[in-house]
Amino acid sequence: MAALLLDENLPRSAGRVRVAEGHDVVFVADHTPAADDRRVLALAREQARVLVTFDADFGEPVFQNGEAPPPAIVYLRLHPIDGTAAGTMAAVALRDAVQGCLVVCTRDARRRRAFPPREAGDGRT
Repeated sequence: MAALLLDENLPRSAGRVRVAEGHDVVFVADHTPAADDRRVLALAREQARVLVTFDADFGEPVFQNGEAPPPAIVYLRLHPIDGTAAGTMAAVALRDAVQGCLVVCTRDARRRRAFPPREAGDGRT
């Protein structure tokens, strides 16, 4: 089972399903409400949690700005937002290896992009 950090934009129902499946789930809203994206990424890194979000902006700090990633980011592209569908999409994504990747999920497909390699001692956080 995975250690997950659910972004504030995810319905709690999506998290309850993950807990029932045995995942270790932390809600950003309970830990650091109104945290900006950098703080959410830092929290996911510090706690070694897979970040699950509806926010497309988390790839930029990692891929373009060289910020250290969390173990994985699962980005759910789902409009309109639906807690049940989000929970199902996350569950399907987590069945595959997600470590070290940004996983983009839609109702019909998933694609993974490996995080860029990090050089030892590059100092970026």
